[in-house]
Amino acid sequence: MGLFDFLKKEEKTPKKETLPLIVRTENVNEALLKISASNNIPLSSLDFEILDFTTYIKVGNSEFVELDEESRELVHMEDFLINEENEIKQVYEVEIKKTDFSDDFELIGEVKINRFLTHAVYVLKPESLIVYKSGIEKKIKNELNKKKIRNSMLIELFDEKMNQDIEKVVAKIRVLGQLEENEEIELCKGIDPIENIEGKVVYHYFKKRENIKNELIFPVKKGDVLIEVIKPQQGRNGRDCRGKIIQIPNITEFNIPSINVNPEEIKKEEDDKKIVYIALKDGYIYKEGDSYTIKDEMEVKQINLKTGNVSGAKNSNVKLDVKESDALKEAIADNMVVETTVLIVRGNVGKSAKINAQELTIEGQTHQKAKIYADKAFINVHKGYIEGREIEINRLEGGVVKGKKVKIKQAIGGKVIAEEVEFGIVGSHVEVYALKEIKIKKLKGSENKFIISPLEVLGLNADADKLEKEIEEINRNIQIKTKEYNKRKEILLKNKPTIEKYMQSYRENRKKGVKTSAVILKKIKEFNEFKDKTLELKNEIFLLQKDLQELHDTLQNFQTAIFNAKIIALSPWTSYNRIEFDMVEPPVKLTYDTKGNEGVCGFKLKDYGDAFKIVKIKVDNDSGTEG
Repeated sequence: MGLFDFLKKEEKTPKKETLPLIVRTENVNEALLKISASNNIPLSSLDFEILDFTTYIKVGNSEFVELDEESRELVHMEDFLINEENEIKQVYEVEIKKTDFSDDFELIGEVKINRFLTHAVYVLKPESLIVYKSGIEKKIKNELNKKKIRNSMLIELFDEKMNQDIEKVVAKIRVLGQLEENEEIELCKGIDPIENIEGKVVYHYFKKRENIKNELIFPVKKGDVLIEVIKPQQGRNGRDCRGKIIQIPNITEFNIPSINVNPEEIKKEEDDKKIVYIALKDGYIYKEGDSYTIKDEMEVKQINLKTGNVSGAKNSNVKLDVKESDALKEAIADNMVVETTVLIVRGNVGKSAKINAQELTIEGQTHQKAKIYADKAFINVHKGYIEGREIEINRLEGGVVKGKKVKIKQAIGGKVIAEEVEFGIVGSHVEVYALKEIKIKKLKGSENKFIISPLEVLGLNADADKLEKEIEEINRNIQIKTKEYNKRKEILLKNKPTIEKYMQSYRENRKKGVKTSAVILKKIKEFNEFKDKTLELKNEIFLLQKDLQELHDTLQNFQTAIFNAKIIALSPWTSYNRIEFDMVEPPVKLTYDTKGNEGVCGFKLKDYGDAFKIVKIKVDNDSGTEG
């Protein structure tokens, strides 16, 4: 021995165990890890067999006792399981050994567990090696119990359905010889906890509040839940598949607030879980003192950052009157959003403001970047963008107008797209697209464009060529699918008698309790799947035929509309104005530039058989009708 050998620490080496080894433990995974380390064997090369196990329960402050037949019912009682003072554990006697890779039995799949660990299933895949023979159910159950132990779950507890699922799997293997799809086997079903519902007040009329902008005006509809007081409800403990308690804390103390409402406008409903306040009419919710009411008309000085946006009231039958009329100020400020049924704006609309209403009156002017949508609208001076059904404008100054019927008293620049357009006075640089008629009472300027264009007005980016190509493509798809459908139909008719015999045999065997051949069952299944796909194909053909008819109708409407349209002036035409008819089929644009000598007349498109021409038409100077 060297001089300093006594100073050397004794090296501790894990004791090597001889396999197979029988151990008794609460934690099989820990035992496997120890043997893996001591024997220098990869954990994946170790397996174990369950020889025996014992379940222990602890009630309240007592000691753990072994679960016997008398107390077995206790672990199935909810009151016992949700009590956090009660405990359950298991001790396993297992034989640890090396994995036998030569076995012709293997379950391939995965364990799926929910977030509370109260429900677990094993998804068994068709690739599993399972041969039907005597004792196979017991072998599957034993293997699943091993998987449960590896996942720290209790065995032979909370798993009543597992045996039923195993029986179903074995029955399928017995009939078909193998699994054809994934099968779920329930491993465990514990008790889910019921989480607490904390008391709180929910102001539902705030729901349309935007993240950035403050909102103080809130439109509501009849039947809307305005305010909801959620009463506190204590939850309940649960217990997971490991036998562990899932403890739910006590709820936070909550005092139910007193909310006053006008009972003629807002009703109160209460039950054990909540109190709700419901609107009895459309309008704006308004708080007067400590009481809530609903108004169907509201007046405000301005809509700005202080008031916030007014959202979601277009269909609420409410009226909003914005009073600011100073020509140097904005009644609706920059970037604000207003949605209401009836809107009266006494002044101006600011930059990038957005308006959406059923009925709209703007007595001031709109900014070039304002966007307005209204079913029926009147605007004094328009410079921005408006889209609607019936639109009336006193003066158009470079703005854009899209509508069905548009009347403009004076236009000095701008763009109009509508089915029918009527002008009082037209200056210069006005661009008009119409479907039916453009009427001008007095034409003063030049360099205007008056165009009849079905494609532009109806809002389609496509031209006739694109429509024709779509029709050709759909026709081609219908032919291909119809050919395939007819082939599949012949196959079905040919095989139907044979399948009917198979089905009859299957029904008779079922009554007698006799197994039907796996080959016959497979053929029945394949026939039904083939039939389902054939019916899907038939439905696809029907939908394509519907699309085809819609395209034909659209194309026909385009082609006939242009020949009924006209452009008329009730004062003499000035020079340098463009008259244009954009045909759909053929896709040709026919134009005529006025010379200033046309007098009072109108223009329309005429089909001469071999050519299309723009022709003059006489008009009644008083009424503007064709003469």
